[in-house]
Amino acid sequence: MALKIHPNKHILLKRLMLKKGKTMQNKEEIDKEDIISKLPAEILVSIMCMLRTEEAAKMSVVSRLWRRIWITTIRVTPRLTIFLERESVADIAPCDLSKKIRDINKKMSRKIIEVYRVLKLHKAPTLYEFSLMADLTYKDCHHIDAWLDFAAKKHVQKLVLDIPSVMVYDAMFVANNFHSLRDLTMEGISVTENFIDRLFSNSPFLERFVLLASNKLDRLSIAFAPNLKYLQIESSERLQHLQISSAENLNTIIIKFIDEVNFESVNISAPNLSHISFAIFDDGFKFDSFVTVLNQIKRLAIEVYTDAISAQLPQILKLSKLEHLELTLGHCSIIPFHCLLDILKAAPFSITFSSQDQAVLAHPAKDNALKWLDMHIPKEVEVNQNHSCQCLKVVKWGVFAGCQSEVEFLLHLLEYAVSVEKIFIELMDLSYWRDREHWRGCNYDDQYEELCVECARLLRTKILQMHPRAEVIIT
Repeated sequence: MALKIHPNKHILLKRLMLKKGKTMQNKEEIDKEDIISKLPAEILVSIMCMLRTEEAAKMSVVSRLWRRIWITTIRVTPRLTIFLERESVADIAPCDLSKKIRDINKKMSRKIIEVYRVLKLHKAPTLYEFSLMADLTYKDCHHIDAWLDFAAKKHVQKLVLDIPSVMVYDAMFVANNFHSLRDLTMEGISVTENFIDRLFSNSPFLERFVLLASNKLDRLSIAFAPNLKYLQIESSERLQHLQISSAENLNTIIIKFIDEVNFESVNISAPNLSHISFAIFDDGFKFDSFVTVLNQIKRLAIEVYTDAISAQLPQILKLSKLEHLELTLGHCSIIPFHCLLDILKAAPFSITFSSQDQAVLAHPAKDNALKWLDMHIPKEVEVNQNHSCQCLKVVKWGVFAGCQSEVEFLLHLLEYAVSVEKIFIELMDLSYWRDREHWRGCNYDDQYEELCVECARLLRTKILQMHPRAEVIIT
């Protein structure tokens, strides 16, 4: 179990220094203190905040000072994070399995007792944030309810609850008892429509709701959420209906699905909705149900992890209010350039395009050399005046590796961006291409770092030939 604590330092240090001052009156006692304990109080508090509960308990035996730090920290902290992880039995021989399971259960029982001890020490009337990540069994559900009851009575405003889906935990306690809640993240918990109704009825101040891996919910219906600003839904396999009413402050919706999910109906009444983000891992995802919503947003982010999705992107109807388009390509082929042009034509007021190409399937050094730069980057490039990208002002390219596909893509895009003002090229982090474990079996080019930088510089020269007034920034 890990207990991360972020203390209110003004209160904590004041109490700690008063007690430390009394202790230091006796020189003989000073000499008996360990060297670490003589560090300034704020450093000791920082050290204690980074220790696991077990480690902190051991430190409390070292000296009375450490014990006081431990207890004082828990008493006044505004945040508690409890992490209960069960040991794996994957590599245990069958003959030793029963004994190992008994040992694991005993250790878990001791950790559960330690959680109660920690919660009992907390004396502050309120607790801003409570995070619980617990790998427990079904018979331990009553412990979770007891810990959440503690958090509810402390008027917690931010709650993070991460429980393995195999536990089948009923989270109605959360929906009924957290009246001060403003931020809720739930992972691995199968909620129902009734849970959603009760949650927003009993938590009227809820501003941020994140639901991850809730696999039984087929309809997410929010009837009244006057303060909801941010909604994130990930990996909810059965979800087919999304209905939101009376959410005048809703600004951002994030939707991410690994498996095939097709919404049958999407009805969102949120006049201030301006940002939608999709992460798409399956070819079957369709934008059809979101057309009405897409026509009112100003910012659209799409993460694509499948090749076939590229054919659907041009089907998005006119995005007349779009100001920012962010496209992330991950572990898939580059989207054909004509698809990108169709998107930009559909969004004539788009002023920013950014892409983070994660589809480097071979080591970049294999595709890069000084002779390649001279051979494949054109000597002359010109702006094509016959296009519909006049409003494209900013282009950002992240994780630039200096590969041929990247250079060709950027030059082709900028050929059509007559009004571009800034181009950002972010070089790939050196640790990525130096990771020999990741690129096992590849021949390495020791000059790759130099070549990547040189490629970016040469690309900058070519861009300035096309757009002499543009600012090209390499980072």
